[in-house]
Amino acid sequence: MPFINGRFYINPAYGRVLERGRAAEADSRHAEPKGQQDRVPLFVLANSEPEQDAHWVTINGQHVLIHGTQTGRAQIHTATPHLSVRDKAYLDKYYDTVAALAKAYNVDPALVLGVGAESGFASKGTYLKTGDAFGMTGGSTKHMTRATSPAENVQQFFDNYGNQIRGTGSDASAFINALQGRDAFGEHVKGWKVYNSDRPAAWAQMTADGIHQMQRSIPIYVSQRKR
Repeated sequence: MPFINGRFYINPAYGRVLERGRAAEADSRHAEPKGQQDRVPLFVLANSEPEQDAHWVTINGQHVLIHGTQTGRAQIHTATPHLSVRDKAYLDKYYDTVAALAKAYNVDPALVLGVGAESGFASKGTYLKTGDAFGMTGGSTKHMTRATSPAENVQQFFDNYGNQIRGTGSDASAFINALQGRDAFGEHVKGWKVYNSDRPAAWAQMTADGIHQMQRSIPIYVSQRKR
């Protein structure tokens, strides 16, 4: 697993972007006068012409728009969090049931919900025929799991893999290893099932990307439900 600036990342591209954002934030905070460190950081743009080099960046999960000014400083505009129609529909169906069972198994629900990338988060593929958002084929499309409801589908997932993912918390790497029949160190565990044996590397990357998507979408979803 890539090790970037003292942190491990499953997705190296994601890790590099996040670490660049952290570095930019840290540099700007150190440059501010004493007593001003709690203010929103200002960024110096390479091109100080007005309205040039305006761009979006992500800092600690916060999307911000940086506009250049004539002073060479930057104006930062925070983006309004956005939840896609697809993710909302998926979380409406699956979030509550997953969250309840995930708590019992001591695993972050975002990790479990991230496996829904198998079905485009309950929007396409075999899900439309089977009702299984998690792609539990048992190694063959001849043995596809079928579910009559999201609640049944979630129960099927935990019945099959709950003991393997138990206690992985928010550790995406350990979670993915567990689904692939391995412990947190990547060693095979006798008797554990392998979630995907056809293209394991591609599947692991897809699942990691799905987890990242849910880690972004769930806080927005929960926040909107509280309003």
